Amino acid sequence: MHRIFLSILLTTTASVAAAQTVRFGVKAGPSYTKFRGVDPAQLSSASNAYRLGFHAGVLAEVKVTDKFSVQPELLYSQKGAKNKLVNEIYTVFSYLDLPIMVKARLGETGVFLEGGPQFGYLFRATSTFMDNSYKVRDSYEKVDVGYAAGLGYQLASGPLLGFRFNGGLTRLNQPIISGGQIRATENMWNNAFQLYAGYMLGSK
Repeated sequence: MHRIFLSILLTTTASVAAAQTVRFGVKAGPSYTKFRGVDPAQLSSASNAYRLGFHAGVLAEVKVTDKFSVQPELLYSQKGAKNKLVNEIYTVFSYLDLPIMVKARLGETGVFLEGGPQFGYLFRATSTFMDNSYKVRDSYEKVDVGYAAGLGYQLASGPLLGFRFNGGLTRLNQPIISGGQIRATENMWNNAFQLYAGYMLGSK
C-alpha cells in the first residue's frame, strides 16, 4: 500500500513542477482528533474522546486562475483519541498525510475556501495504558483515504491562517483472527479538526 501512496506523491510533485505559477510554503498547528466508531483500546464509543496533537509540513500552491488554485501538501499529522473516563488511556497515530486541496478565493478579501481528497500513510501507532505504551501499528490499516475541507485567510505578502476538518473513509481497525476465525470488530475512522498558521514564499 505504501507504493500507492508514493505514486500519488510523485504524480502530484510532477504536476506541480510542470506548472508555470507555483508558490511554496510551510504550515503548522494543533490538531483535535478522535475516532468515529469504536476503538477496542478505548473500551467503548461512550468513552472515546478528543485528544490534542499537532501537525506540520510543507505545501505548494499551483495557480489555475485568479480565483482558483490547487494546493498539494505533505504533512506530519498526529491523530488518535483518549479515554474520557480514564485520562491515562489513549492512542496516538503518526501519519504522513498528502492532502490535495482546491482553493477558491472569495473576491479580494484574502478569505478562501478549500476542499479535496487526503491520503495518509500510518508509520507509527502506540496505545498507552497508565504508564505502559504498546506498539499497535500492525493492528491497523497502513493507508487511510479521506477528505478535507476548511476555510482560511491569506495575505498577498505571505502569512496565512486556516481551519480545517478532515475525515477518514478507510476503516482503520483490522479484523481480529482467533482460532482461524474472524472475530467481528466495530468499525472506526479518523476525525480531525486542525487549526494552522503558515507562510507562503513569493507573490500571488
